[in-house]
Amino acid sequence: MSQTDKLDSEKNEAEKQKLTLALACRILGTEGHDDLNLGHLSARAAGQSDLMYMKGRGLCLSEVHAEDLVTIDFNYQKQAGQRDTHGELPIHIEIYKKRMDVNCIVHTHPIYATAFSATGQTLRPVNNQSVLFAKPLPYFDLVTDLVVTPELGQALADKLGDEKAIFMKNHGIVVVGETIEQATVLAFLLERALKTLFIARVFGEPSFTDSEEADRKAQRIFTEPKTKAMWDALVRQLDCKEAPLRILRLLEGQMAKR
Repeated sequence: MSQTDKLDSEKNEAEKQKLTLALACRILGTEGHDDLNLGHLSARAAGQSDLMYMKGRGLCLSEVHAEDLVTIDFNYQKQAGQRDTHGELPIHIEIYKKRMDVNCIVHTHPIYATAFSATGQTLRPVNNQSVLFAKPLPYFDLVTDLVVTPELGQALADKLGDEKAIFMKNHGIVVVGETIEQATVLAFLLERALKTLFIARVFGEPSFTDSEEADRKAQRIFTEPKTKAMWDALVRQLDCKEAPLRILRLLEGQMAKR
């Protein structure tokens, strides 16, 4: 059964949300955001302002399935789930408290974005994807260590402000979205933009799209339907990558019955 079939057949809203979040983890994990068992995604529980689902500790992003998620309230208490929680709960909880428009948070350490975060430079529109980030993204530089206290989480949320993403100096990125799909696509495109910038600088000094054209392009290219189409494409690509493993498991199951 494909990922799309699983989502379409799932009737329970909470379970559907968990399946989508796990899918987002695996998409980003296979698209350059895996960093061993580090990094995490979360989603605000539908219809509940103070509860979230989050990747549990101990797995790569590319290994996560719905049963690997944990449910956590905004008092930092785990309510459900078999796995332990990540230490950086304050990243998620404090942003959700400050930003009621945010329903999904991505914190990962993709190699190009993490390297860029060490430079203090401003990302400028070097390709179509990066016009989304034409307005300079903020940097969180209070610490380069893990964000493990509510105070640090609040400072990060304050620095993020109303932006869609923030660089964490010498650490990684945080990307937020109104939906799981939107946050996932934004995180994918941010790393893609920085990879393109790196390659462009290998060839020489790149030119950039000016801010006025970048704004026009962003409004035209990244509409809600087109963002959904990008999500659907990422889901299909993941299906292709995971197909051999699904076939192997099916064959193993058939062999075990003999």
